[in-house]
Amino acid sequence: MTDSTLAHMFWSRVDESGALPAHVVKRGGRWLTLTWAEAGERVANAAQALLALGRQKGEAVALLSGSRAEWVWADFAILSAGCITVPIYSTYTPEQIADLVNERRLGRCRAAAGKEDGP
Repeated sequence: MTDSTLAHMFWSRVDESGALPAHVVKRGGRWLTLTWAEAGERVANAAQALLALGRQKGEAVALLSGSRAEWVWADFAILSAGCITVPIYSTYTPEQIADLVNERRLGRCRAAAGKEDGP
């Protein structure tokens, strides 16, 4: 395989499979199919936002979310910005999260809360 990073692999897939289905997500009680091009647009927008917030290549970025398509998009956005994903799982206790954030010296950690659609 010629792609050297997960981000390169993702973007190669976006280029090769733009109009093909990438994810199926449940929104408002309905299942929606998103193409690779649509997933790529979400990832590119999030990566640009990270850079606009001042994130630097090699910097650790915490990602706190349950299992959902947005987690995948955020992870690829972090990698595409040249940063390092530090996964913080929603099953961690507040103490575990505090230890991880302090150990990695993460300056900011944002999480979106809300009702998730789907099973």
